Amino acid sequence: MHLLILPVSCILFILLRSLFHHDLIINLWILVWAVDAFIVVLTVISIFQLIIAIRKKRHPRLGILLAALIVSGSLSYGTDLLNDLGLQLRFYRLKPEYSEIVAMLQSGSISQKGTHHGIAYKSENEPEFRVSFSWGGIIDNWHGVIYDPSGRIMRCNKSDPRFPGQGPRDDEELGKIRMIFGGTLYKAEPLGNYWYLCWFT
Repeated sequence: MHLLILPVSCILFILLRSLFHHDLIINLWILVWAVDAFIVVLTVISIFQLIIAIRKKRHPRLGILLAALIVSGSLSYGTDLLNDLGLQLRFYRLKPEYSEIVAMLQSGSISQKGTHHGIAYKSENEPEFRVSFSWGGIIDNWHGVIYDPSGRIMRCNKSDPRFPGQGPRDDEELGKIRMIFGGTLYKAEPLGNYWYLCWFT
C-alpha cells in the first residue's frame, strides 16, 4: 500500500498543477519554479520506485500506475492540453459573475469600468459593445476574457501583429479591433456564446 502513496500523490499534484496553473502563476508566481521542481523530483523518484517494484514483484497494477504517471506528466509538461482545460474550467467557474456584469452594463445600472463582487471589468461601446475581464499581465501585455456579441474579434487571428511581415495586412476594421482595451490584440479563442479568451501585447 505504501508503494501507491507517492505515485498517486504525484498524479494528483500534476493534475492540480495543470488545472490551476494560471491561478498558481498569478498568486504564487515567485514560487512557480519551486512548485514545478518539487513535482518533477517527486515524479522521477516515484517512477524509479515503480520500475524497481515492478521488476521485483511483477505486479500489473503498478504497471498501470507507472503508465498513468508518465502519461499525465507528459501531457502536463509536454503539451498545453491540460493547461487549456484549466483555463476553460476557470472561465466556466467565473461565467455566472461575468454574465451578471454584462447584463448590468447593458441595462446601464453600473458604470462602464469598475469592480463588481471583486471582479474588475472594462467595457467599450464604440464601435461595438464589448466587455473585458483581465486575467493578469504586465502593462499592455495581458490576457483575459472578452464578451463580444459581434463576433468580429475572431478576425485578429488572420495575422499576427508581432510578426508584421507574415500573413495579410490589416484592414481598417481589423486595425481597430486590434486596439480594443489597450495593448494589441493578437490571438482570440472562442469559449462559446460570444465569449472569447484573448491575448494582448
